[in-house]
Amino acid sequence: MKKAEIRERFATIATLPDGEIRLDEAALLIAAELDDGFDVARYVTRLDNLASRFETAYDDSTPLGISISSLTDFIHKEEGFTGNVKNYYAPENSYLNRVIDTRHGIPITLALIHIAVGRRLELPVNGINFPGHFLVRYGTDKHLIVDPFTGRFLSEPDCATLLKQIAGPRAVVQPHYFEPSDNKAVLLRILDNLKKIFWQNRNWEHSMSCIERQLLLRPEQNEFNVQLGAVYEMQGKVQLAQHTYTTVLQISDDEQLKSLASKRLLALETTSPTIH
Repeated sequence: MKKAEIRERFATIATLPDGEIRLDEAALLIAAELDDGFDVARYVTRLDNLASRFETAYDDSTPLGISISSLTDFIHKEEGFTGNVKNYYAPENSYLNRVIDTRHGIPITLALIHIAVGRRLELPVNGINFPGHFLVRYGTDKHLIVDPFTGRFLSEPDCATLLKQIAGPRAVVQPHYFEPSDNKAVLLRILDNLKKIFWQNRNWEHSMSCIERQLLLRPEQNEFNVQLGAVYEMQGKVQLAQHTYTTVLQISDDEQLKSLASKRLLALETTSPTIH
């Protein structure tokens, strides 16, 4: 697929009701736009094959019909998926195709392996937007929490300890931290991770690509438009930046965002060269 076709397909997916989004395909499309030379369908098939290889290990005597511990062992021990500790902030950790190839990733992309395989096996499995560390939840009422970075099962006290490590000793676990994440929120978080890396590396084109796709997923979130204006500033595209900030002032109901856009507009006006 060409880049324009990839973006068009992602845009189509972004308009679907959340429950109809095929998360692994959408994540692969994110990778396809920034990592040329691979076939999305081929990697979807590789995920199909992962689920097929596990089917012989079914234990239908368990409440979920499958031993979740067996599935977790299959993903992390037999197939070797694990967290990339040595190179955590490399962009390829956010590309699902590279995670499938290398068996290394970050929590959210390793969670996609659990979600992709689990859903093919008709398991109730979802991602959890836990603060600072994406987790996986199996089940509904009595759920099991898995850390996809390590393959460990986590109790709620374990999660409380993890939160304190991430957010400080005073952090307290809230019930909504364990709520299942919708598909668009997962894709937004993947794009946000990539955007932060590209921003730090001053790669404005790739930063803009991430923001544009976040806007496709959540066009009503004007903070993405403010970020887009900032990218235009960094690229020296003053008129585009001014237009973007002006649009935020016109359509946003968020006073904080409007104040930020107004300040950026004023800064651009005072730094623009005067022509005599």
